Amino acid sequence: MIYKFLALQLLWLSSTTFYCGSQKQQLLPQPLSRILATWALIIGCGLAVILLSQLYHWLSASFSVMAVLMLCWCLLALLSGHCKRVSTVIATGVLMMTLLALLGGKNVA
Repeated sequence: MIYKFLALQLLWLSSTTFYCGSQKQQLLPQPLSRILATWALIIGCGLAVILLSQLYHWLSASFSVMAVLMLCWCLLALLSGHCKRVSTVIATGVLMMTLLALLGGKNVA
């Protein structure tokens, strides 16, 4: 349970950082460094795969990370259009990832 929770939170924070590194992001006045955002995404996804590999086969963990990463990016696109403060977007995402970890059951990352 704690592995899923930590992995999903890592994915959410790293995908948010990657989004904030884009020139078209709407949350920050100035975008983050593109190199910093890319490395945050790579490290976050790698650590999430390692954490989920404690529960699942590494290939299943990798596919789960890709699926949740796509969910995070869709959620970020929706939230950034409706919320103007970055803290609201991060808090909403943390809540969504917590609910996914708690209510998803054993078959959902």
